[in-house]
Amino acid sequence: MGSTVRASEAVAEDYRAFRAGEAAVRLETWTVFHIAGPDTAAFLQGLGSQDLPPGSSRRTYFLTEKGRPLALAWVRVSEDGASAWVVADEGAKDSLHPHFEKFRVMEEVEFEDASGRFVVLGVAGGSSARLTGVPEGGAGIVRIDVEPLSILLVPPGEESAIRTADTAVFEPWRVAAGLPRACIDFDLDRIATEIDDSGAISLTKGCYVGQEVVARTSNRGQVRRRLVTFQYDGSRGPLPAKTDIKTSDTTVGFVTSSAIEPGSTQGFGMGYISTEALSRGSDLVALQGSTTIPLRPAPGGHDPS
Repeated sequence: MGSTVRASEAVAEDYRAFRAGEAAVRLETWTVFHIAGPDTAAFLQGLGSQDLPPGSSRRTYFLTEKGRPLALAWVRVSEDGASAWVVADEGAKDSLHPHFEKFRVMEEVEFEDASGRFVVLGVAGGSSARLTGVPEGGAGIVRIDVEPLSILLVPPGEESAIRTADTAVFEPWRVAAGLPRACIDFDLDRIATEIDDSGAISLTKGCYVGQEVVARTSNRGQVRRRLVTFQYDGSRGPLPAKTDIKTSDTTVGFVTSSAIEPGSTQGFGMGYISTEALSRGSDLVALQGSTTIPLRPAPGGHDPS
């Protein structure tokens, strides 16, 4: 019992350190691509849902022609636009390379799966500067600093002095931050505008794969549901995926992921809720067995209010 309590306290401390940007989390199953060639910036600009000019670090979705999200990626484009790093979670591992190949027509670019060349670290917040232990000068380290999660690509062996947190802290932080995962919080059954992620989906950018659907559904109010982030009393544990979200006796959505904050009973969740219910400001609940659990907006995530 004592060792379990100590382990729980250690995870809670790691969570606080990670949330403050003072510790990193290993994202061991994430995938890394390197793109190189004189047309790299133009190629990515034609694919990403966010502007990706030379010298930029951004989050972006890669979409199908029908506006369906394949991957949420962290992208860093070199200053000269001739190379880029693309990092995405494990849900996109098998889809990104075929997607790139499909839309390479006349562009002079080459793709390399560089996952084995780096240790992928996640750092909470838009800057990894507070993280201690990063080798001075950062030789060979790639930084992709964007909100709400920054990415460090570190050559193996160079990460030993960097403070890392227990990997168990990442999921509750991710859910609280409203950061969706491929194949969990979105898949090809969704359209990009349902995700409602303004940090990664530009509504003013034109001419990218899936842009027509994004423009049509956002401008004409055709989005029937939106991905939102909520908090709840987590004393009974996480809400299973596909748990119904209700208002009164009507089902208006469903849970995609949830987690309990380490060191507390605060629960965080993500799920899709109908835009009609959101516009009415209805009280939202989830059912755990026979227990009705009220859902509240989660500060910093996708807001269901």
